Amino acid sequence: MKRKPGEAIAKGLSLPRDVIFGDFIITLTGNQEVLVENYRGILSYDDDHICVQGNHVVLKICGRRLAIAYYSQDAMKVTGRIERLEYM
Repeated sequence: MKRKPGEAIAKGLSLPRDVIFGDFIITLTGNQEVLVENYRGILSYDDDHICVQGNHVVLKICGRRLAIAYYSQDAMKVTGRIERLEYM
């Protein structure tokens, strides 16, 4: 399998993918909260869905009674009943 140039650089420098490519870092705590790091912006927000823009993909958080507990330039915490995460 042919490797992309960025992947070779990341491996050669022993750097994590999130540093090189700006990938999401997602931490789930049960089905009650999710911490999303390395996001670029909030695209949409309601009780059932929250769409978050990343560098190359949109993350859709689906569930019930979803709320953004806090957000900063680097991270956001979503609470509620999280049912699934979708990459779009």
